[in-house]
Amino acid sequence: MKKNVLKRATALGLSFLMLSSFTGCGKSGNHEISQEAGDINDKPEDISMMVDTTMTFENGLQKVCDEFQKRKDISLTIEKPDHNKYYEKVTLSFASENAADIIEMGSTYYPQLANSGVLWDMTDSWNNSALKASGIVEEQYVDALKIDVGDGKGPRLYGFPMAAGNGTCTYVRQDWLDELITEGKLKFANGKTPSNYEEFIAMLQAFKDRDATCIPLTAAGLIQAETPYDIYLREFYQDAIPDFYYNEATGTYVDGFGEDAMLGDNGAVARLKAAYDKDLIDREIVTNKTSTCRDKVGSGMVGAFNYWAGMWSKKLNKSLGKKGKLTAIPPIQEIVNSETGVRGYTERVPTAFAMSCYADKKGATFEHMICYSHDGGEGQMLFTHGVEGEDPEVVGIKSEKAGHYHYTEGNAADVGKPGAGVKAEAWGYLQDLSTPVEKSFYAPELTITNWEDPIALDPLVSESLGTFRQARAFASVPIVTDVIAENLSDFNDLKNQAVSSIVTGGSKVSVAEGREKYKKDSEYYVTAILEDLNDEERLANVRQARAAK
Repeated sequence: MKKNVLKRATALGLSFLMLSSFTGCGKSGNHEISQEAGDINDKPEDISMMVDTTMTFENGLQKVCDEFQKRKDISLTIEKPDHNKYYEKVTLSFASENAADIIEMGSTYYPQLANSGVLWDMTDSWNNSALKASGIVEEQYVDALKIDVGDGKGPRLYGFPMAAGNGTCTYVRQDWLDELITEGKLKFANGKTPSNYEEFIAMLQAFKDRDATCIPLTAAGLIQAETPYDIYLREFYQDAIPDFYYNEATGTYVDGFGEDAMLGDNGAVARLKAAYDKDLIDREIVTNKTSTCRDKVGSGMVGAFNYWAGMWSKKLNKSLGKKGKLTAIPPIQEIVNSETGVRGYTERVPTAFAMSCYADKKGATFEHMICYSHDGGEGQMLFTHGVEGEDPEVVGIKSEKAGHYHYTEGNAADVGKPGAGVKAEAWGYLQDLSTPVEKSFYAPELTITNWEDPIALDPLVSESLGTFRQARAFASVPIVTDVIAENLSDFNDLKNQAVSSIVTGGSKVSVAEGREKYKKDSEYYVTAILEDLNDEERLANVRQARAAK
């Protein structure tokens, strides 16, 4: 299987190919292309942003911009493209040298653009900031976004976390568990939830025996298209790494997908196949979307579903209604990140606010917008909960005066002060008054700062987050090189096909046969990518960076 190594993954489009020729110096229009931070006291007159996951303009995004301008005397201009076209717009904006000052960026595109040289290195500005000195930020989330681009400087920061990356935990039908335990049909060594894989499978089997029409476990796909590839099926993947990773023992990068932990007789795929053959996994798992799975959960058909911690606990239970209750369970003991040795669920790399090299007054923009939005006070309230309502009488009434929340106790000026006892209540979205505002920019339950949020979290939200965070491993920023970017889409399709054919193939396809086919089909990709990753200069930089930790 021979391919042109310069073929770009279609997911990145022409714009990324154009980016590959970026030189990192010169001028574009009135903008200097530079890594210089400038004077943080030289406040910009305006800041432009491109965002994806914020609230909509219809629900009051412009109100947030207007309030920011009132407070900081800086105009905030936001472009919010259609979600399905978002990253196409992002890469095209860089290719046309017309990128916004601040761009929301997920973990797939963030390292690609950092490696291309078009993102500002904000490491020094962060290290010298008053926000860092305050100690309010939980720096594990900042560190999770540091990237070594192979320039000998070690890990650097090219984006600041909007919120915690969060991750998924396994929700189970607590009412079914209680019933089965009471009737003596299910027993766990350490209490009311499974503590190991054997007990986890016994639970799924008990769900099936209880009601043959139920789906013991559902998921959207057997392997994901983006990292972390295994996030929805951690009980089955366990210590397998279906990706390229740096192996400390060999001192080189290896293909984790081809290892025994993944494709061995007792590996992740073998576990998935055994459970699928016993009808313990949704027969439609290959074609499921996450929305399909959520619908099945809400109908009361599903016993276990691995999904996002936090706000989704409340949403899933609401969809289930009086049909039952879902509870997040702690990770079973076999769930271990073999690269780090850390046990637990996976914390995804945070979504970042990155800054373009075209931006003017980068240091001041970082200080007045990014740092302000995480200040644990008025800035964080604005970028988390939106705009304070002007008149409590308009609660439940669509009105130009209505904001996103109002204070019920204490003074707004005391927000963020320890023991101030300020309390507030979320109002409904301007287009859906029955649904309380969840966020303006940042999800409150995923804050990266230690602050006393005046709006209390729903117990279901905090409980699932607590369970998730009891034991978790932080995912690393995906490795990106030109060769990986050129081949990633096709290679991921191949991995998906390999897993699907083995798991759903029944007796026609054994794990061993599937592994041999994968080795043959993937040889081109694996050889090209490993040759690139194991370049001596790259490895020297990686070893130096790891030794410095």
